[in-house]
Amino acid sequence: MTAPFVFIGTHRIKPGKREAFHRHFADFCTDVVEPQEPRLLSFYGYAAPDSDLVTVVQVHPDPESMLTHMAVGKAHFAEAYAEYLEPDSTIQVYGTPNPEVLQTMAALAQVSADSESPVVVREPFAGFDRL
Repeated sequence: MTAPFVFIGTHRIKPGKREAFHRHFADFCTDVVEPQEPRLLSFYGYAAPDSDLVTVVQVHPDPESMLTHMAVGKAHFAEAYAEYLEPDSTIQVYGTPNPEVLQTMAALAQVSADSESPVVVREPFAGFDRL
């Protein structure tokens, strides 16, 4: 079965940085991700109006598309954490990641591949899509 590769990351925005982060993320979407990642199927940021949490949802056709995203976005991620986001993120992956994807995610999350990781993986067992 070939299932899409879904990434869901929830991040806490630093106090007073909500609007600035929303602008930063919007610029990243239109200026970087959309033009440089034609295989990425869906990429959205979500937030409740009164919350300092933001959730990023990505739907990729396969783990290799996620690797491309991590390479394209590396500078953005570093800037986002330095300027706008607290380090207490949670990451959920729905799909079958290859070892390179897991290693790259662990490096970006600044944890070793065999330590307790904030990355939770759920592999598909049945279903279909109409993407």
